[in-house]
Amino acid sequence: MIIRSLIRLRYLAMMSLFVLASCGSDEVEFVLICPQVLIIDDALHITQYAPGEGRDLLDVRFDAEIGRVNWVCEFFVDENRVEIDVSFGMLALRGPAAEGDVARFPYFVAVADPRGTILAKQVFAIDIQFPGNAMEVGHLERVFQTLDYAQLSQAEMYTIYIGFQLTPEQLAHARAHQ
Repeated sequence: MIIRSLIRLRYLAMMSLFVLASCGSDEVEFVLICPQVLIIDDALHITQYAPGEGRDLLDVRFDAEIGRVNWVCEFFVDENRVEIDVSFGMLALRGPAAEGDVARFPYFVAVADPRGTILAKQVFAIDIQFPGNAMEVGHLERVFQTLDYAQLSQAEMYTIYIGFQLTPEQLAHARAHQ
């Protein structure tokens, strides 16, 4: 289903690409399209459990999920560079096994070429403060990416992926509960 949506999105992006000819000039201008930004399904949710073997509701320290993602591009034509301002929302929950009022959630931002090969990946961390007796907190995160291209028209063929940086155990848990 996601692949079908991506194909439709890519088709619509390609259909919206058009060439404008300047009147009285031989110059041709292209409409530049941002790289797409996607949240990895397997990595959009993270649950942190208390140490030990328990994995039920009483063992949850913190839980978080990435929500809607938005992005804006600024193209620097003379430098074949695009700067992407990405923002995404997150909802964090404090569970019964939480110790303290601060949770750290690691997440990654990766850039893939048109073949899907990861060219760069960076891991960041969000520290969420739960004030007082708050059990859930919303957070808005912003990340800036700068990409250089041989030609700016290639920008739309690249993809930026976002997700929580999960341990192998967390990834297995996420896949088992989808």
